[in-house]
Amino acid sequence: MSVLHVVKGCPLFYELYDQEILKIVEHCRVMQSQKGEYIFQQGDEGNEIFLIINGSASVRKGDIELAKLRKGDLFGEMVLLKDNIRKADIYINDFTDVLVMDYQTIFGLYETNNKVFSILMLNLSRLLATRLKKAGEAIEKLKMESINKEAA
Repeated sequence: MSVLHVVKGCPLFYELYDQEILKIVEHCRVMQSQKGEYIFQQGDEGNEIFLIINGSASVRKGDIELAKLRKGDLFGEMVLLKDNIRKADIYINDFTDVLVMDYQTIFGLYETNNKVFSILMLNLSRLLATRLKKAGEAIEKLKMESINKEAA
């Protein structure tokens, strides 16, 4: 399976043509990581966005696993909102290839291809809104479980 195919499946790149995606990907690099390594840890600074090409990773805060990341999953995207301090650990679960996109690669499109930049920012907004909605639902579920335990 090609890198293009994986990138096309990522919500950040929805509605972009193959050639537009390839123009972005040609400025990226692939990083290989082994089980037990960290891509980054909470508190680290960084200006890269990451996309899992194959393998898997976990989003962790201490010993708590917050989410599992698989092929096609994006992480570190908050740097696009100028938040370059990492909020969690990204722990590699098995041999994993990760596409690394620099902040400037994305924001350079503002000057060189405004249409693509606008689509990426719209997609980022949608992606973050979806994550926020899921987080809200999870909090509501925990709240209801807590109320039910107290009532029992």
